[in-house]
Amino acid sequence: MFIFAHVFAGALLGLVLWHLTNDRRAIPVCIVASVIPDLIDKSLGLLFPAVLGGGRTVFHSLGLVVLLLLVTFLFVRSSERLLGIGVAGAILLHQVLDEMWHEPSNWFYPLLGPFQGSMIPDYIRNYFWFEITNPGEWMFMIGTVVILLQSYHWGALIPVPFLSGRVKTGVYTFIVVVFGVMGFYLVAEGLTSPTGTLITPFYTQIPNVMAGLLALIGAVIMSVEKYEGPHQPAGEVVE
Repeated sequence: MFIFAHVFAGALLGLVLWHLTNDRRAIPVCIVASVIPDLIDKSLGLLFPAVLGGGRTVFHSLGLVVLLLLVTFLFVRSSERLLGIGVAGAILLHQVLDEMWHEPSNWFYPLLGPFQGSMIPDYIRNYFWFEITNPGEWMFMIGTVVILLQSYHWGALIPVPFLSGRVKTGVYTFIVVVFGVMGFYLVAEGLTSPTGTLITPFYTQIPNVMAGLLALIGAVIMSVEKYEGPHQPAGEVVE
């Protein structure tokens, strides 16, 4: 999948961890962790193509996830441990959305031999083109922004004094409904057609189903966050 599908998945995981930890840092931490595999592996692949070959190597391996979990449980204090689990979880989500089971040598490295694969020719320009011409990615980007604005009470990140509470609620509800509709559409198309859709022209069957499930899960989690909100620690004021 492309970058904003990964970012949206990280934002959703961050929302869940926020509910569990009352630590709002979980959202940006999981968002950053969700794109780390591509930022690091693609850079290494471009710098050392003869050694690593492709752009899904170290941070696309299950071994890296296991290592992060071990470090979290052995060296991270208990109050911060769920954030460490969130980092490992966001990276694992990235790997699942990238269908790493199709690249077993890389996913199970080093158990099945060296890293394999190759970079897309002219990767940066082609990847940018795939991204901006995929309307589904625009929706995942918008969903991520709305999650951030809602979670930080809108004004903490971007001053929006002209938006009343009713308008904010309406925008948020509209986005949730759109994600629900998009999710059902992508799952249905993915189950019936092997090709891309109008909003995901470069996806194939399995990515379409996964993108649809991601959108549906997003609609559910965003709804829960809207109507229940995270459990607030004593003394914290909720706007």
